[in-house]
Amino acid sequence: MMPNPVNIILWRSLAIFLLIGALMGVAVSLLLIFKPHLMARVNRVANRWISTRHLDQLLDRSVSIEQWSYQYHRPLGMLITFGACYILVYFGLLFNKASALQRLSGYVPVRLLDGLLDALALASLSGAAVALFVGLALWLRPSMLRGIEESANQWISSRRATRVLDIPRDQVERFVAGHAQRVGWLLLLGSIYLFFAVLRVLM
Repeated sequence: MMPNPVNIILWRSLAIFLLIGALMGVAVSLLLIFKPHLMARVNRVANRWISTRHLDQLLDRSVSIEQWSYQYHRPLGMLITFGACYILVYFGLLFNKASALQRLSGYVPVRLLDGLLDALALASLSGAAVALFVGLALWLRPSMLRGIEESANQWISSRRATRVLDIPRDQVERFVAGHAQRVGWLLLLGSIYLFFAVLRVLM
């Protein structure tokens, strides 16, 4: 059996990446052993803290489309209803599971694929049934959805969750700065071992 050329390219790319990483590890370890003060300067230049607070503020905004959807509720309801009917007809009557298994069996194991197709069909039918109810209500009587919309449309800000992540943690840098030579020797041994192990695989 001929080896897959894509796998060969991927494995060689990974090996070259690991070789470059090992060489960089050797260089960093030598700096830590012989010139730890120079490594501290490099670390101060490279270790810049970039806060994500501005990005969180942009993402943490609610976008309201209720007014637009109620203004054009009939065409939107018709579109949702017809889409839901198509999904119900396709996955309920037209979907050929045996043909899908035959076409996709070369990419995914058959046992796993069988369960995935069942889950896909069930999720599609359930979602289409809900979408059919929403589409009909939006098309014929949009006031039915106001109570559901008010209870479901509650804004939950992610600012508290992301605030914990937006704190600099420099415990590793302080530990390395306090034990520069020991860390350098460990890093040097690990980098040399990685270099020769990967080089042996490539040859």
